[in-house]
Amino acid sequence: MKIKTLGIALSFIVLSACNQDGGGQTTLEGSVENSDVIYVSLLSPMQIEKLDTVELTDSRFSYTFEVDSIPNFYAVETPDGYGLPLFIAPGEKVELTVTGDKGNRKYEVSGSEESERILKVTDILRDAMAEVDRLDSLNQSAMDSTNFMSIRMKSDSILKHVTEETSQKYKSMIDEEPGRMSNLFIFSQGMGRTPMITPQDDMEYFEKVLVALKEKYPNHPHVVNFDERIGKIKEALAAQEELDKVKESLQPGSPVPNISMTDPNGNMRSLDDLKGKVVLVDFWAAWCRPCRAENPNLVRMYKEYKNKGFDVFSVSLDGLPQQPNPKQDWEEAINQDGLIWANHVSDLQGWNSGVVPKFGFNGIPYTVLVDREGNIIATELRGPTLEAKLKEILGS
Repeated sequence: MKIKTLGIALSFIVLSACNQDGGGQTTLEGSVENSDVIYVSLLSPMQIEKLDTVELTDSRFSYTFEVDSIPNFYAVETPDGYGLPLFIAPGEKVELTVTGDKGNRKYEVSGSEESERILKVTDILRDAMAEVDRLDSLNQSAMDSTNFMSIRMKSDSILKHVTEETSQKYKSMIDEEPGRMSNLFIFSQGMGRTPMITPQDDMEYFEKVLVALKEKYPNHPHVVNFDERIGKIKEALAAQEELDKVKESLQPGSPVPNISMTDPNGNMRSLDDLKGKVVLVDFWAAWCRPCRAENPNLVRMYKEYKNKGFDVFSVSLDGLPQQPNPKQDWEEAINQDGLIWANHVSDLQGWNSGVVPKFGFNGIPYTVLVDREGNIIATELRGPTLEAKLKEILGS
Protein backbone atom coordinates (compact mmCIF):
# COMPACT_ATOMS: atom_id res chain seq x y z
CA MET A 1 0.00 0.00 0.00
CA LYS A 2 1.26 3.47 -0.81
CA ILE A 3 0.22 6.94 0.17
CA LYS A 4 -0.25 9.61 -2.49
CA THR A 5 0.27 7.51 -5.58
CA LEU A 6 0.23 9.71 -8.63
CA GLY A 7 -2.55 8.41 -10.65
CA ILE A 8 -4.67 10.16 -13.16
CA ALA A 9 -8.30 9.77 -12.57
CA LEU A 10 -10.93 11.41 -14.73
CA SER A 11 -14.57 11.97 -13.64
CA PHE A 12 -16.75 14.02 -15.98
CA ILE A 13 -20.14 14.68 -14.46
CA VAL A 14 -21.84 16.42 -17.31
CA LEU A 15 -23.87 19.30 -16.62
CA SER A 16 -24.03 22.99 -17.15
CA ALA A 17 -26.25 25.96 -17.81
CA CYS A 18 -26.01 28.89 -20.19
CA ASN A 19 -27.58 32.30 -19.91
CA GLN A 20 -28.21 33.78 -23.33
CA ASP A 21 -31.16 35.43 -24.95
CA GLY A 22 -33.66 33.57 -27.05
CA GLY A 23 -34.78 30.58 -24.96
CA GLY A 24 -38.00 28.65 -25.24
CA GLN A 25 -40.55 26.72 -23.23
CA THR A 26 -39.84 23.05 -22.83
CA THR A 27 -42.07 20.31 -21.48
CA LEU A 28 -40.91 17.36 -19.45
CA GLU A 29 -43.63 14.81 -18.84
CA GLY A 30 -44.09 11.12 -18.21
CA SER A 31 -44.54 8.58 -15.45
CA VAL A 32 -42.60 7.35 -12.46
CA GLU A 33 -43.56 4.18 -10.65
CA ASN A 34 -43.54 3.98 -6.84
CA SER A 35 -43.04 7.68 -6.21
CA ASP A 36 -45.23 10.63 -5.23
CA VAL A 37 -42.84 13.38 -6.38
CA ILE A 38 -39.75 13.99 -8.47
CA TYR A 39 -37.07 16.65 -8.13
CA VAL A 40 -35.89 18.59 -11.19
CA SER A 41 -32.45 20.21 -11.04
CA LEU A 42 -30.19 22.22 -13.30
CA LEU A 43 -26.64 20.91 -13.25
CA SER A 44 -23.56 23.06 -13.69
CA PRO A 45 -19.88 22.04 -13.63
CA MET A 46 -19.60 22.95 -9.95
CA GLN A 47 -23.06 22.63 -8.45
CA ILE A 48 -26.56 21.23 -8.61
CA GLU A 49 -29.34 23.84 -8.57
CA LYS A 50 -32.69 22.44 -7.55
CA LEU A 51 -35.42 23.97 -9.71
CA ASP A 52 -38.62 22.39 -8.48
CA THR A 53 -40.43 19.58 -6.73
CA VAL A 54 -43.02 18.13 -9.07
CA GLU A 55 -45.96 16.18 -7.64
CA LEU A 56 -47.24 13.09 -9.43
CA THR A 57 -50.88 12.16 -9.98
CA ASP A 58 -51.46 8.45 -10.56
CA SER A 59 -47.71 8.18 -11.27
CA ARG A 60 -47.95 10.84 -14.02
CA PHE A 61 -46.39 14.30 -14.15
CA SER A 62 -46.00 17.25 -16.50
CA TYR A 63 -43.56 20.08 -15.98
CA THR A 64 -43.00 23.11 -18.23
CA PHE A 65 -39.98 25.38 -17.87
CA GLU A 66 -37.74 27.77 -19.77
CA VAL A 67 -34.60 26.53 -21.52
CA ASP A 68 -32.04 29.07 -22.76
CA SER A 69 -31.01 29.29 -26.39
CA ILE A 70 -28.23 26.77 -25.82
CA PRO A 71 -29.32 23.33 -24.53
CA ASN A 72 -28.77 22.62 -20.87
CA PHE A 73 -28.21 19.62 -18.68
CA TYR A 74 -30.83 18.66 -16.12
CA ALA A 75 -31.35 15.87 -13.61
CA VAL A 76 -34.53 14.16 -12.52
CA GLU A 77 -34.36 12.41 -9.15
CA THR A 78 -36.76 10.33 -7.09
CA PRO A 79 -36.91 10.56 -3.26
CA ASP A 80 -35.26 7.13 -2.98
CA GLY A 81 -32.08 8.51 -4.59
CA TYR A 82 -32.48 7.33 -8.18
CA GLY A 83 -31.25 10.05 -10.52
CA LEU A 84 -30.98 10.33 -14.27
CA PRO A 85 -29.42 13.00 -16.50
CA LEU A 86 -31.05 14.77 -19.43
CA PHE A 87 -29.75 17.19 -22.04
CA ILE A 88 -32.66 19.34 -23.16
CA ALA A 89 -32.90 21.89 -25.97
CA PRO A 90 -35.40 24.77 -26.19
CA GLY A 91 -38.85 23.73 -27.34
CA GLU A 92 -38.32 20.00 -26.91
CA LYS A 93 -41.10 17.88 -25.49
CA VAL A 94 -39.38 15.17 -23.49
CA GLU A 95 -41.21 12.01 -22.47
CA LEU A 96 -39.76 10.14 -19.50
CA THR A 97 -40.78 6.75 -18.14
CA VAL A 98 -39.26 5.43 -14.91
CA THR A 99 -40.12 1.90 -13.82
CA GLY A 100 -39.23 -0.31 -10.86
CA ASP A 101 -38.63 0.63 -7.27
CA LYS A 102 -35.71 1.48 -4.99
CA GLY A 103 -32.53 -0.29 -6.06
CA ASN A 104 -34.13 -1.68 -9.19
CA ARG A 105 -35.16 1.29 -11.31
CA LYS A 106 -34.78 1.82 -15.06
CA TYR A 107 -35.87 4.55 -17.40
CA GLU A 108 -36.72 5.27 -21.00
CA VAL A 109 -36.67 8.67 -22.67
CA SER A 110 -37.84 10.12 -25.98
CA GLY A 111 -38.17 13.54 -27.56
CA SER A 112 -34.56 14.56 -26.90
CA GLU A 113 -31.81 13.07 -29.07
CA GLU A 114 -29.02 13.89 -26.66
CA SER A 115 -30.94 12.46 -23.70
CA GLU A 116 -31.64 9.30 -25.68
CA ARG A 117 -27.95 9.06 -26.48
CA ILE A 118 -27.02 9.45 -22.80
CA LEU A 119 -29.30 6.50 -22.07
CA LYS A 120 -27.50 4.50 -24.77
CA VAL A 121 -24.18 5.24 -23.05
CA THR A 122 -25.45 3.91 -19.74
CA ASP A 123 -27.17 0.92 -21.35
CA ILE A 124 -23.91 -0.19 -22.97
CA LEU A 125 -22.23 -0.33 -19.57
CA ARG A 126 -25.27 -1.92 -17.93
CA ASP A 127 -25.18 -4.79 -20.44
CA ALA A 128 -21.45 -5.23 -19.90
CA MET A 129 -21.85 -5.28 -16.12
CA ALA A 130 -24.57 -7.92 -16.43
CA GLU A 131 -22.01 -10.14 -18.16
CA VAL A 132 -19.46 -9.36 -15.43
CA ASP A 133 -21.97 -10.38 -12.77
CA ARG A 134 -22.65 -13.61 -14.65
CA LEU A 135 -18.95 -14.41 -14.76
CA ASP A 136 -18.57 -13.63 -11.05
CA SER A 137 -21.41 -15.99 -10.23
CA LEU A 138 -19.86 -18.68 -12.41
CA ASN A 139 -16.51 -18.30 -10.64
CA GLN A 140 -18.14 -18.39 -7.21
CA SER A 141 -20.09 -21.55 -7.97
CA ALA A 142 -16.96 -23.26 -9.30
CA MET A 143 -14.62 -22.40 -6.41
CA ASP A 144 -14.69 -25.93 -5.00
CA SER A 145 -14.48 -27.55 -8.41
CA THR A 146 -11.37 -29.50 -9.43
CA ASN A 147 -11.23 -27.57 -12.69
CA PHE A 148 -11.71 -24.15 -11.06
CA MET A 149 -8.54 -22.70 -12.59
CA SER A 150 -9.57 -23.58 -16.15
CA ILE A 151 -13.03 -22.08 -15.51
CA ARG A 152 -11.41 -18.95 -14.05
CA MET A 153 -9.05 -18.58 -17.00
CA LYS A 154 -11.95 -18.87 -19.43
CA SER A 155 -13.91 -16.28 -17.44
CA ASP A 156 -10.95 -13.91 -17.44
CA SER A 157 -10.65 -14.29 -21.20
CA ILE A 158 -14.35 -13.49 -21.65
CA LEU A 159 -14.06 -10.52 -19.30
CA LYS A 160 -11.15 -9.13 -21.30
CA HIS A 161 -13.20 -9.48 -24.48
CA VAL A 162 -16.23 -7.77 -22.87
CA THR A 163 -14.05 -4.89 -21.68
CA GLU A 164 -12.44 -4.40 -25.09
CA GLU A 165 -15.79 -4.68 -26.87
CA THR A 166 -17.41 -2.14 -24.55
CA SER A 167 -14.54 0.28 -25.00
CA GLN A 168 -14.81 -0.07 -28.77
CA LYS A 169 -18.55 0.63 -28.69
CA TYR A 170 -17.87 3.91 -26.92
CA LYS A 171 -15.08 4.82 -29.31
CA SER A 172 -17.39 4.13 -32.24
CA MET A 173 -20.01 6.47 -30.75
CA ILE A 174 -17.41 9.21 -30.55
CA ASP A 175 -16.12 8.56 -34.06
CA GLU A 176 -19.65 8.73 -35.49
CA GLU A 177 -20.67 11.96 -33.72
CA PRO A 178 -17.79 13.67 -31.89
CA GLY A 179 -19.75 16.91 -31.37
CA ARG A 180 -22.37 15.39 -29.07
CA MET A 181 -22.45 16.67 -25.50
CA SER A 182 -23.53 13.20 -24.41
CA ASN A 183 -20.04 11.99 -25.31
CA LEU A 184 -18.83 13.51 -22.06
CA PHE A 185 -20.63 10.77 -20.18
CA ILE A 186 -18.53 8.17 -21.94
CA PHE A 187 -15.36 9.28 -20.20
CA SER A 188 -16.78 8.48 -16.76
CA GLN A 189 -17.88 4.95 -17.65
CA GLY A 190 -15.92 2.11 -16.13
CA MET A 191 -16.07 -1.42 -14.78
CA GLY A 192 -14.97 -1.11 -11.19
CA ARG A 193 -11.65 0.72 -11.35
CA THR A 194 -11.20 0.07 -15.05
CA PRO A 195 -12.21 3.07 -17.19
CA MET A 196 -13.47 2.19 -20.64
CA ILE A 197 -11.52 5.04 -22.22
CA THR A 198 -8.45 6.46 -20.51
CA PRO A 199 -6.47 9.64 -21.22
CA GLN A 200 -3.24 7.64 -20.93
CA ASP A 201 -4.16 5.33 -23.83
CA ASP A 202 -6.90 7.18 -25.70
CA MET A 203 -6.15 10.90 -25.53
CA GLU A 204 -7.08 11.29 -29.20
CA TYR A 205 -10.73 10.59 -28.29
CA PHE A 206 -10.73 13.24 -25.57
CA GLU A 207 -9.23 15.71 -28.02
CA LYS A 208 -11.64 14.75 -30.80
CA VAL A 209 -14.63 15.46 -28.57
CA LEU A 210 -13.08 18.67 -27.24
CA VAL A 211 -12.41 20.09 -30.72
CA ALA A 212 -15.91 19.26 -31.93
CA LEU A 213 -17.63 20.67 -28.84
CA LYS A 214 -15.58 23.88 -28.87
CA GLU A 215 -16.69 24.43 -32.44
CA LYS A 216 -20.35 23.73 -31.68
CA TYR A 217 -20.59 25.26 -28.17
CA PRO A 218 -17.56 27.58 -27.86
CA ASN A 219 -18.75 29.37 -24.72
CA HIS A 220 -20.72 26.62 -23.05
CA PRO A 221 -19.61 26.45 -19.38
CA HIS A 222 -19.28 22.70 -19.44
CA VAL A 223 -17.16 22.76 -22.60
CA VAL A 224 -14.93 25.36 -20.98
CA ASN A 225 -14.68 23.12 -17.91
CA PHE A 226 -13.89 20.09 -20.08
CA ASP A 227 -11.17 22.06 -21.86
CA GLU A 228 -9.60 22.99 -18.53
CA ARG A 229 -9.71 19.38 -17.32
CA ILE A 230 -8.03 18.12 -20.48
CA GLY A 231 -5.30 20.71 -20.01
CA LYS A 232 -4.66 19.55 -16.45
CA ILE A 233 -4.66 15.92 -17.50
CA LYS A 234 -2.06 16.61 -20.19
CA GLU A 235 0.10 18.40 -17.65
CA ALA A 236 -0.20 15.47 -15.25
CA LEU A 237 0.63 12.97 -17.99
CA ALA A 238 3.69 14.98 -18.99
CA ALA A 239 4.82 15.19 -15.36
CA GLN A 240 4.34 11.45 -14.93
CA GLU A 241 6.32 10.79 -18.10
CA GLU A 242 9.22 12.82 -16.72
CA LEU A 243 9.08 10.92 -13.42
CA ASP A 244 9.07 7.62 -15.29
CA LYS A 245 12.13 8.66 -17.27
CA VAL A 246 13.98 9.55 -14.08
CA LYS A 247 12.95 6.32 -12.41
CA GLU A 248 14.09 4.29 -15.41
CA SER A 249 17.48 5.99 -15.28
CA LEU A 250 18.02 4.86 -11.69
CA GLN A 251 18.81 1.29 -12.57
CA PRO A 252 21.02 -1.00 -10.45
CA GLY A 253 24.63 0.03 -10.91
CA SER A 254 23.77 3.68 -11.59
CA PRO A 255 25.19 6.35 -9.27
CA VAL A 256 22.62 7.47 -6.74
CA PRO A 257 21.78 11.21 -6.93
CA ASN A 258 23.18 13.05 -3.96
CA ILE A 259 20.85 14.50 -1.33
CA SER A 260 21.97 17.42 0.80
CA MET A 261 19.42 18.75 3.29
CA THR A 262 19.22 19.88 6.87
CA ASP A 263 18.39 17.69 9.84
CA PRO A 264 15.94 18.73 12.60
CA ASN A 265 18.71 20.75 14.28
CA GLY A 266 19.48 22.70 11.12
CA ASN A 267 22.73 20.86 10.36
CA MET A 268 23.44 19.98 6.73
CA ARG A 269 23.69 16.27 6.00
CA SER A 270 24.71 14.73 2.69
CA LEU A 271 24.17 11.25 1.32
CA ASP A 272 27.62 11.40 -0.30
CA ASP A 273 29.17 11.51 3.18
CA LEU A 274 28.01 7.93 3.77
CA LYS A 275 30.12 6.39 1.00
CA GLY A 276 31.87 3.34 2.34
CA LYS A 277 28.65 2.05 3.88
CA VAL A 278 25.66 0.18 2.52
CA VAL A 279 22.89 2.76 2.84
CA LEU A 280 19.14 2.54 2.65
CA VAL A 281 17.68 5.85 1.47
CA ASP A 282 14.20 5.81 3.00
CA PHE A 283 11.60 8.31 1.78
CA TRP A 284 8.82 8.56 4.36
CA ALA A 285 6.68 11.04 6.34
CA ALA A 286 5.02 11.33 9.72
CA TRP A 287 1.60 11.38 8.03
CA CYS A 288 2.28 8.20 6.02
CA ARG A 289 0.69 5.25 7.83
CA PRO A 290 2.36 2.53 5.73
CA CYS A 291 5.70 4.21 6.40
CA ARG A 292 5.08 4.28 10.13
CA ALA A 293 3.97 0.64 10.07
CA GLU A 294 7.25 -0.33 8.37
CA ASN A 295 9.46 1.62 10.77
CA PRO A 296 9.71 -1.11 13.47
CA ASN A 297 11.11 -3.53 10.87
CA LEU A 298 13.61 -0.93 9.71
CA VAL A 299 14.72 -0.21 13.30
CA ARG A 300 15.23 -3.93 13.90
CA MET A 301 17.31 -4.33 10.73
CA TYR A 302 19.36 -1.24 11.53
CA LYS A 303 20.27 -2.60 14.96
CA GLU A 304 21.18 -5.97 13.46
CA TYR A 305 23.39 -4.68 10.64
CA LYS A 306 24.74 -1.29 11.75
CA ASN A 307 28.00 -2.82 12.97
CA LYS A 308 28.47 -4.52 9.60
CA GLY A 309 28.50 -1.27 7.63
CA PHE A 310 24.76 -0.61 7.22
CA ASP A 311 23.18 2.82 7.68
CA VAL A 312 19.89 4.57 6.95
CA PHE A 313 19.43 7.98 5.37
CA SER A 314 15.83 9.06 6.06
CA VAL A 315 14.23 11.74 3.91
CA SER A 316 10.93 13.09 5.22
CA LEU A 317 8.18 14.39 2.95
CA ASP A 318 6.46 16.23 5.75
CA GLY A 319 5.25 19.69 4.87
CA LEU A 320 1.84 19.04 3.34
CA PRO A 321 -0.52 22.05 3.23
CA GLN A 322 -2.74 20.41 5.86
CA GLN A 323 0.13 20.13 8.36
CA PRO A 324 0.12 23.20 10.64
CA ASN A 325 3.49 22.28 12.16
CA PRO A 326 5.31 19.79 9.92
CA LYS A 327 8.66 20.09 11.71
CA GLN A 328 7.04 19.15 15.00
CA ASP A 329 5.21 16.22 13.35
CA TRP A 330 8.50 15.04 11.84
CA GLU A 331 10.46 15.22 15.10
CA GLU A 332 7.70 13.54 17.11
CA ALA A 333 7.48 10.67 14.59
CA ILE A 334 11.26 10.13 14.79
CA ASN A 335 11.05 9.88 18.57
CA GLN A 336 7.85 7.86 18.73
CA ASP A 337 9.09 5.27 16.22
CA GLY A 338 12.57 5.07 17.74
CA LEU A 339 14.42 5.97 14.54
CA ILE A 340 17.83 6.00 16.22
CA TRP A 341 20.11 6.58 13.24
CA ALA A 342 21.63 10.01 12.84
CA ASN A 343 20.72 10.93 9.28
CA HIS A 344 17.25 12.48 9.16
CA VAL A 345 16.73 15.23 6.61
CA SER A 346 13.87 17.20 5.06
CA ASP A 347 13.16 20.47 3.31
CA LEU A 348 9.61 20.27 4.76
CA GLN A 349 8.05 20.89 1.35
CA GLY A 350 5.90 17.76 1.18
CA TRP A 351 5.37 16.61 -2.40
CA ASN A 352 7.05 19.80 -3.63
CA SER A 353 10.34 18.57 -2.19
CA GLY A 354 13.31 18.76 -4.53
CA VAL A 355 14.03 15.05 -4.02
CA VAL A 356 10.84 13.89 -5.76
CA PRO A 357 11.83 14.80 -9.35
CA LYS A 358 15.42 13.64 -8.69
CA PHE A 359 14.26 10.12 -7.83
CA GLY A 360 11.06 9.87 -9.89
CA PHE A 361 8.87 8.25 -7.24
CA ASN A 362 5.19 9.06 -6.80
CA GLY A 363 4.33 7.26 -3.60
CA ILE A 364 5.82 6.51 -0.21
CA PRO A 365 7.27 4.50 1.42
CA TYR A 366 9.94 4.41 -1.27
CA THR A 367 13.46 3.12 -0.74
CA VAL A 368 16.77 3.04 -2.60
CA LEU A 369 19.50 0.65 -1.42
CA VAL A 370 22.99 2.00 -2.18
CA ASP A 371 26.32 0.15 -2.14
CA ARG A 372 29.58 1.30 -0.57
CA GLU A 373 30.64 3.10 -3.77
CA GLY A 374 27.41 5.12 -3.95
CA ASN A 375 25.78 3.05 -6.69
CA ILE A 376 22.21 1.78 -6.64
CA ILE A 377 21.72 -1.85 -5.66
CA ALA A 378 17.90 -1.92 -5.87
CA THR A 379 14.82 0.21 -5.31
CA GLU A 380 11.56 -0.34 -3.43
CA LEU A 381 12.94 -2.93 -1.03
CA ARG A 382 11.39 -3.24 2.42
CA GLY A 383 10.29 -5.88 4.87
CA PRO A 384 11.43 -9.44 4.02
CA THR A 385 12.86 -8.49 0.60
CA LEU A 386 15.08 -5.82 2.17
CA GLU A 387 16.20 -8.17 4.92
CA ALA A 388 17.05 -10.88 2.41
CA LYS A 389 19.16 -8.46 0.37
CA LEU A 390 21.00 -7.22 3.49
CA LYS A 391 21.79 -10.81 4.47
CA GLU A 392 23.08 -11.42 0.96
CA ILE A 393 25.35 -8.36 1.04
CA LEU A 394 26.38 -8.18 4.70
CA GLY A 395 25.92 -11.74 5.91
CA SER A 396 23.62 -13.02 8.63
